[in-house]
Amino acid sequence: VSDFISPFYVQLGDIILYLLFGTLIYTTGIFVYHLHTFQQSRKSLNGKSDGVRSVVRSLFRGNPESQESGDETRADQLWKTVEKEKDSPYGEVFHGLSEEDLKSKQDFVHALEVRVGDMTAQKNQVLSFYNYISITAPTLGFLGTAVGMVAIFDDVGVASAEQLGADLKIALITTVVGLGIRFVGLICKTFLESVQDDLSVVMVNELKEMRA
Repeated sequence: VSDFISPFYVQLGDIILYLLFGTLIYTTGIFVYHLHTFQQSRKSLNGKSDGVRSVVRSLFRGNPESQESGDETRADQLWKTVEKEKDSPYGEVFHGLSEEDLKSKQDFVHALEVRVGDMTAQKNQVLSFYNYISITAPTLGFLGTAVGMVAIFDDVGVASAEQLGADLKIALITTVVGLGIRFVGLICKTFLESVQDDLSVVMVNELKEMRA
């Protein structure tokens, strides 16, 4: 069986190396996408809260205009305002708020902090992609090295020392690349989590200012 498989060792090693470089390119693309998404969220926080801020303040200051909506609850008024603002970063935060959450400023802030915390946890779960990459890439790298070593042992006694040294160098490249991808994946995940945490802090601070 080994004599039948041995001609495919080199091709298998090349395939693994291509997979690793493809994984590196894909991971870089996903990182750029996530970074762009977070930057867009940051921009929207800075420029799309005026309407929501005025409504929140009117609700807690007892503005008469906020009481002219008949049977419409304060939560409904708030949600309608968010819906009118395109790409509002607060849509997901205010979704599901009840009148109980609007009883006081303290209840309002507590409910929003819980919502922002849940959103942050959900978005951090998306970043678990980098965990899978940091586990899979080294495994592929070690597999490529193992395949290369088997091919080298098949050539012992046949190939020259220079050729064996070159083959060994190539076999070890897959491990180096796999560990490098693991390092890149962990850095990307750590960096994006810190950016996400910063966004959450900014959002909570903005929400606190709204009800001030």
